[in-house]
Amino acid sequence: MTDSDQLRTALANERTLLAYIRTALSLMIFGMAIIKFFPEEVLLVLFGWAFLGCGAVLLIWGGFHFRKIAVLILKL
Repeated sequence: MTDSDQLRTALANERTLLAYIRTALSLMIFGMAIIKFFPEEVLLVLFGWAFLGCGAVLLIWGGFHFRKIAVLILKL
């Protein structure tokens, strides 16, 4: 693999990480908004907490995925 191919692949990996971060933050913000605007609806509050948890898990998983792919790129 040439240097330009490796750079292009590394930049694509970074773009993917940014997409994971953007999606995770969107889920977390949506969950916080549900909790804030519907505090009396127990089911909606539970959904809000579920969205918060899913966003946090996605953020962590995206970071691990990024590191795994970055190591594979460096090995090429």
